[in-house]
Parts: sequence; C-alpha cells; structure tokens
Amino acid sequence: MPHLEERLFAIREAGPRLRRSVKLAFPALLEEDWTVRDGFLTFDLTPFVRRATERLDRLAAALDMVVSSTDVLGGAPVIRGTRIPVHDVAASSATGIPLERILAAYPELDAEKVELAAIYAEAYPPRGRPRRGELPRGSVIIADRRVPRRRKAG
Repeated sequence: MPHLEERLFAIREAGPRLRRSVKLAFPALLEEDWTVRDGFLTFDLTPFVRRATERLDRLAAALDMVVSSTDVLGGAPVIRGTRIPVHDVAASSATGIPLERILAAYPELDAEKVELAAIYAEAYPPRGRPRRGELPRGSVIIADRRVPRRRKAG
C-alpha cells in the first residue's frame, strides 16, 4: 500500500486521543480538533469522528427501543411495546423487502423503527450458527475445494 506508513502514523496519533475522549463523553469528541499533522502531511479526522458519533447515537436509540423479557417470546429481543422480534424485522429489511410491505405486515412500526431494528441486528446478531448455505453480505468465495471424507477401515 502506498501510504501505509502515513495511515499508521495517524492511527498512533489519534488512538490515545480517541480513547481519552470516549471516557469523558461522546459529545466531547466533536469539540476537539481532530487534525493530525506531521511535517507536510495533514489528516483531518473530524468527518470520521462525526460519522462515528452519529452511528453511536443511532445505536443508543436502537438499544433503547429493544427490550427482552423471558415473559415475551421466551426472551427474544423485541421492539418495546410490541411482541415483534427485532431480528425478524431486520431480516426482512436485509433481504430487500420494500419498507411499505414491512410496515403493512407490522402496523405498529414506522420507518425509523425498521431502521433501528437493522442497526440493532447488525450490532447484536442472533445467537447460534448461521444457516447452512447463507453467507454474510459482502462475502466472497475464494476457493471451493471439497475434501472427501475418510472411510472407516473395516
């Protein structure tokens, strides 16, 4: 990579500042100057910090929207005030089902709750193994080499 050293420098410089700021509060992140300089080289990390802070705010809203109780659907995470499983809504959205159809199936929801369900499911995937044959979104098969099973000597 042509600029690997520069990227590593920016990470080394910004990393401790990020850790220190996160301990204080996320809004404090945006008040700091996120410009990193080294001679002729200047990195402005403000757009990254802004996007990260916005995503963390959305995750906090998603966490606030989801509840889990053993009395409701055996403890599966559901959308607060409903019996709608969060992962079902997120899976519907991820498979490309139009928003209008999701809202028709779940009249208690609105577009924001569907978006927050997807954010929650991305941060907290359902437990267990993925179903056989399904690959995570963006996965690429590099090789499809199959090894035959050994037969028992007998």
